[in-house]
Amino acid sequence: MLETALNKEQHGGQLGEGYGRIKAAGPDFSHGIALYLENVSVWFDSFRALNDLSLYIKEGELRCIIGPNGAGKTTLMDVITGKTRPTEGTAFFGQNYDLSKMGTEEIAEAGIGRKFQKPTVFENFTVMENLLLAAPKNKQVRKSFFSQLD
Repeated sequence: MLETALNKEQHGGQLGEGYGRIKAAGPDFSHGIALYLENVSVWFDSFRALNDLSLYIKEGELRCIIGPNGAGKTTLMDVITGKTRPTEGTAFFGQNYDLSKMGTEEIAEAGIGRKFQKPTVFENFTVMENLLLAAPKNKQVRKSFFSQLD
């Protein structure tokens, strides 16, 4: 009866796994890889913006993607953030979030964000309020809508 009360994904599969504790929600980085892109291709008609790209980013690692105009940098970010679906290949955040099957809002709630090149701030906010707004915290849409800055 207890096994049916627990969601298998929340506690690690079988009831005896994970010492019976419920796993915290969030991406599974247990293999040390935060972002998996494997054999990702994106086609726009006959143009291939990405062609068989594989990229693995470890947890805590910083990667800079550079290249000339038309190299596919924006398309890569679009795949990671859910704006564009890969024509081929897979994209995972941790081991448990298949980015190709998630919407942009779900991906943002999972912890992947994007900042465009134009530096912007909320001009009516103080510096501290702008920093607090960008600080890591629960940014689910409903939670954010009803929260207050400290």
